[in-house]
Amino acid sequence: MLISFNQLTHFAIHATDGDIGGCKDILFDDQDFVIRYFYADTNTWLPLSRKVVLPPIAIIKLETDDKKIHVNMTRKELKDSPSIDEHKPVSREYEETLFKYFGYGYYWIGPGAWGDFAHPTELANVDLDKAQQDGHTNVVNHLRACSEVQGYEVALGEDETGHVEDFLIDPQSWQVQLIVIDTHNWMPNGKKFVIAPSHVEKIDWSSHKVGVKLDKDALLSQPEIDMDRIQDESYIAELMAQVR
Repeated sequence: MLISFNQLTHFAIHATDGDIGGCKDILFDDQDFVIRYFYADTNTWLPLSRKVVLPPIAIIKLETDDKKIHVNMTRKELKDSPSIDEHKPVSREYEETLFKYFGYGYYWIGPGAWGDFAHPTELANVDLDKAQQDGHTNVVNHLRACSEVQGYEVALGEDETGHVEDFLIDPQSWQVQLIVIDTHNWMPNGKKFVIAPSHVEKIDWSSHKVGVKLDKDALLSQPEIDMDRIQDESYIAELMAQVR
């Protein structure tokens, strides 16, 4: 089963003692292609709609039918969490402060997308003294908003063949498994198809373009996507096998 970024922006986020708002946006790592944070739209809850940032580590349950994300903290814990300016990027320094506040191990310690673990929730139960001792780093993170990349042109040299339409995400590992490309604006009888994150060569933030490693024929031969079937595990397995 996969879930799309577009779907998640219609989900409500629930603390252990009540609703805190909806999912406003998602930040992903443009190197590992994994979801790092959710932005909660707190307009109806907090004054001045202060931005609340939540890592997937906090998620205890995802209800796709009811469109709810349940997190393992109270409204007060979220209200008192480290604040961040709406218009400033999430820095590594802020990440360290946030993770210390929540009591989570750092995802950037270890070889994998979630450090030494396969799933983000495992970072909620680590040796915090060791994590904080080993965790400080001056390495810059690679966080980008899905809403920012959505709409970027897919470039093959000087040619564009489509634009980024959506991201398909594994709700267990929070890995971006597939990227949906729409070609309707560039060619007659265009289609929506998927590519793997490994096909992405470069995301150019200044020109709003995504460069890929495929030539035009290979790009356009990727499988079409039926968005109504992305929660069908057999369909997704078959689709993933066709991506080459």
